[in-house]
Amino acid sequence: MSSPSTFNALEMIRVRRRALREHTDEELQWWINAYTESEIPDYQMAAWLMAVCFNTLSTRETATLTRCMVESGVTLDWKNFDRPLVDKHSTGGVGDKVSIVLAPLVASLGVAVPMMAGRGLGHTGGTIDKLESIPGFRTELTVEEFQNVVRTVGCAIATTGPDLCPADKKLYGLRDVTYTVSSIPLQTASIMCKKIAENPNSLILDVKYGSGAFQHTVEEAEELAKSMVATGEANCLNPTTAFLTHMDHPIGYAVGNWVEIKECIHILQGNLQAQPLSHDLIALVVIQAAEMLLQSGQYPDKSFDELVELAHETLDQGKALSKFREMVVAQGGHPSVIDNPSSYPHAPKSGELICDQDGFLVDMNALKVGNLSVELGAGRKIANEPVDWLAGIVLYKKVGESVRKGDLLAHVYTRRTEVLSHVLNRLREIIEISNERVEVPPIVTHRVSKDECEKLALPSILNEKAN
Repeated sequence: MSSPSTFNALEMIRVRRRALREHTDEELQWWINAYTESEIPDYQMAAWLMAVCFNTLSTRETATLTRCMVESGVTLDWKNFDRPLVDKHSTGGVGDKVSIVLAPLVASLGVAVPMMAGRGLGHTGGTIDKLESIPGFRTELTVEEFQNVVRTVGCAIATTGPDLCPADKKLYGLRDVTYTVSSIPLQTASIMCKKIAENPNSLILDVKYGSGAFQHTVEEAEELAKSMVATGEANCLNPTTAFLTHMDHPIGYAVGNWVEIKECIHILQGNLQAQPLSHDLIALVVIQAAEMLLQSGQYPDKSFDELVELAHETLDQGKALSKFREMVVAQGGHPSVIDNPSSYPHAPKSGELICDQDGFLVDMNALKVGNLSVELGAGRKIANEPVDWLAGIVLYKKVGESVRKGDLLAHVYTRRTEVLSHVLNRLREIIEISNERVEVPPIVTHRVSKDECEKLALPSILNEKAN
């Protein structure tokens, strides 16, 4: 590392605060290394982070900052691996259980998925919390264990662990308490450093926007997507592609931990038209699966739409379920609840929400539903708070559907007797019913590449299945 006489913390802050010039690669390397090794105090890094919020980083600076965060820890080595590796990341949402179906589906089609995921915080659920509701399932794997599961099964989903991107762990904790989380370059670096450290061949991104997302508008989502795509490709994830997706309403029917795993199992069992499965969730899964297959190079003779059909057909035939079961077993989970989901323990307290009028369901605010799931115990308000795997909300109607008086709208599950009645009353207020049907927009609206942001027409097979 360069000596403090060469680089100066006050100069870094002054340059960024006054937007005098761009930081050099060498300055950013020193800055991240010195902070990771505690040579720069939190108060000076906090001042720089705040300055970045007011005077943003350039595309080059963002890519360099991300690379420096990657280099603060280990990078996975996949040499001699015999399949292409493609990963996916979502910016989070309510009921967003896509990865749990997506990873085994793509792996069942010959493309490996090394997926590092996170826990939930606030109204957004976490893939790791959901998987840990499976008895025995281990998400904290060593690098060697993680790579071995990917090699033998074709997919693995685990936490990042202490060896990957320690600079990000330290920086995120500081950003969380200094109100600097929402900066686009800082979001980009935090998300992308972990994906780059995984070292797949390419990456797809699911960038949410709407009431239940961190980006509220499509313009904000596009800005973040373009930043992440540019950073991924500058750091050898070629290609990196993003989809912009709606997060105004919960994805799927379940919001929680085990209740979401159970919904995923039902989808993985196939026969998609025989039961009331969520078409928004299925659309997200197969569109992202098709892009991962396309980017893998394994299907050079198939178009994107043809790969959507292949992914949908594979899911419909139930072929991905055995791959999911294989991953669960490889990571220490008990397959009995995968084979028989009804054998899972029940929450000690539950309640029903019954519809009190005829009409159409016209709104169901995702943020408010997510916050209610936290009150039930399914999520956390502070980092490292335990979650209740049994708690959650199961919905029986989607926005745009007709309802009749007496219909079951939702089941609520919890251990917290004192909140049950309150949550049911709040849920009744959140689920808006009107005499007029509303048009529900497609769940995926845009594809973002390094060259453009284009509107995405839903492939015909998904339009057919949704109608």
